Amino acid sequence: MPMTNFFRAAVEGATCDGRVLERQHITEMAEQYDPQVYGARVNLEHILGWSPTSDFRAYGDVVEAKAEEIAEGPLKGKLALLVKVDATDELVELKGKRQKIYHSIEVHPSFADTGKAYLMGLACTDNPASLGTEMMKFCTQNASANPLAARHYAPECFFTETLESSLEFAQEEPPASDTGKNFFSRIKEMLTGTRQHFDRENGDIRQAVELVAESQGELLDKMEKLSAGQLKNKQTAEAVDKLRSEFDEMKAQLSTQDASKYRRPEATGATEKYNAQLADC
Repeated sequence: MPMTNFFRAAVEGATCDGRVLERQHITEMAEQYDPQVYGARVNLEHILGWSPTSDFRAYGDVVEAKAEEIAEGPLKGKLALLVKVDATDELVELKGKRQKIYHSIEVHPSFADTGKAYLMGLACTDNPASLGTEMMKFCTQNASANPLAARHYAPECFFTETLESSLEFAQEEPPASDTGKNFFSRIKEMLTGTRQHFDRENGDIRQAVELVAESQGELLDKMEKLSAGQLKNKQTAEAVDKLRSEFDEMKAQLSTQDASKYRRPEATGATEKYNAQLADC
């Protein structure tokens, strides 16, 4: 539900039934208020009906209360009670229509066995005079006929003079991207799960690590053998290349020589017999 900022709900001084809201009351209410002990509900005209469909149903809850001294204005120096309200959508709608803009609290001067003042409820009203000066005078003069008596939580409770307060609702932050959050949640879940099961699965994890280490060792051996084989193949290839080069060189030399098997005898000059024959001619 919408949450209001702190707003002024009461100021020390006269109340609408003739009693006085003392400074000590405000201090004690601010210190003692705890929704877990007794939650003050927001109602209309100090009437809290029993039916959830009634106009006099609850319109929210007071979630925090604090005391603060007024720093300026006609009430300067007086102590005020500020409250924060978790409002219903109906209360937001009423305030948007400028309805029930005044507030009055119900105070128990000695709550339970604490002996201290306590905030019992917060009422919204449209007519400050009905719960303000005119009503206060009537109640003072006719205490036995107090028309507000039936609305009290207990006979000793009293209502404060109404104040006009402007409810300002806290701005809701736009939803952030879930990408980073989801990623962090997944990592956290993984780490948490690992930590929770580590003791139980410690042996399995150790065994798995040993298997991985053994597998990696075998892989390294194979890689070394493969590297040695590659080196040997490289050396063989280099030797083959060298032989091929020498073969090509020899082939080139042979291609320039006479390939015939018959060899003409070397010339030695004319013999004496041959020379004689030439002379007879």
